[in-house]
Amino acid sequence: MGPPWPWFVLFFSCVCSAHLLGVDDECTEDCSLGMLQVRAKTSAAAGLVHCVFTFGAVATSKAPLKDLSQPGQSFRGLRLYTENALPMNMRQADAGANLNEFYHAQVATLVLRKDQDSDFYPAPGRADLPRHYSHMPISDIGLHDMKEYIERLLIVQLNGKDAHGQKLFSNAYHFAYLAWGAYETQKDRNHRSWTMEELIHTNLPDWQLVAQHQHDTLEAVDNIWLTQNVNSLDCLIVFEGTHTFNQFFRNLNSSAGRKDGYCGFSDIHNGYVSKLHWLMKHVMPILRPQLAKCPKVGCTGHSLGGSLCHVFAACANSGRAGDPDYELQKWTAGSPELMPAVRQRPLSKDNFQLPTWLPKWVR
Repeated sequence: MGPPWPWFVLFFSCVCSAHLLGVDDECTEDCSLGMLQVRAKTSAAAGLVHCVFTFGAVATSKAPLKDLSQPGQSFRGLRLYTENALPMNMRQADAGANLNEFYHAQVATLVLRKDQDSDFYPAPGRADLPRHYSHMPISDIGLHDMKEYIERLLIVQLNGKDAHGQKLFSNAYHFAYLAWGAYETQKDRNHRSWTMEELIHTNLPDWQLVAQHQHDTLEAVDNIWLTQNVNSLDCLIVFEGTHTFNQFFRNLNSSAGRKDGYCGFSDIHNGYVSKLHWLMKHVMPILRPQLAKCPKVGCTGHSLGGSLCHVFAACANSGRAGDPDYELQKWTAGSPELMPAVRQRPLSKDNFQLPTWLPKWVR
């Protein structure tokens, strides 16, 4: 179903963070120049988003968001969406990833299928998929469920061969639990409830929760989580996805945003620009000194959370000092430090079971 990319998977995992993604920092001659450029840029005082891992993210802009800190302007990491291939070249795709006419961020892309080959597109990826296939896919609500991502990542195959052990995909599998847990509590296939804290302890033993910030807006109580690797001290910001009915309408508000765009990027999803602006205004003053203790910072999220991750990363890596949006969310790299683990806060007022008549992908 896709091009023969296995060696590209190995290459791409090489140029990602050595500790944030758990891969060897020593690259081959093919990527040594790229690594030197990356190290030169990440040594700057301004904090950068080292990589993004997103699941079923809604498209963000009329042109793909790019990582302006990188020579090729592609983000490191992976964007994933689930898909079922049907007869007669028909497809079912994650309803969230297929929601609007915009484009996704410029990053390696994995189209996750079950019991058949998945498609992997190394950077710059496929910012046009799934919406802009020659035959537009059918949106499937069930495919937006994070359990579909976790289960499919365990059995992902490329060209008939098992690929779940590839570093890039293995890390996506582990980070998927963070994107899933961002909603405070979840139920697995056996109806057991899991909190974010429990998911980290069970599935990411080298990581710990070091911060949970909540901002109560008119729409919802939004969570931003910070996790840290206890060995490398690298951190992942986890953005929460849509979890209330009011927030669902933000996903539909995809008209071009403010006239001045966001962080120097034009024509970005209006709902996500507004959401990120308010989150940064209220949460970043607390989050900023914590990010300074992380040698490398990445972000992850599902649905709306993945979209916020893309926009946040594009702004952070733009280097557009003086831009109001950039100044609002920037942080300065400091001395690495292991932060103390924190307990998850009590469930917020929005953490309730949504009515069964609402589509699953509202969450």
